[in-house]
Amino acid sequence: MSDDKLRVSIGLDSAPPLAVRLTESQLQDLKGSLKGGGWTDLEAEDARVTLNLDKVVFLRVDKDEQKIGFGL
Repeated sequence: MSDDKLRVSIGLDSAPPLAVRLTESQLQDLKGSLKGGGWTDLEAEDARVTLNLDKVVFLRVDKDEQKIGFGL
């Protein structure tokens, strides 16, 4: 299991997306929790988030690290 953090955007109903950094394991746990709905606590890199899973409309996982500049 890798400790690398993934940039994940959690799309919420009637709210801007929530950007968090999660491990692959945390992401898989979140995906599994979505099936049941209700509330869950999410330990992100810099904060604990209490999330209403019934309001989540999408998860977006960035493939690569964000690049600054002209991509050189």
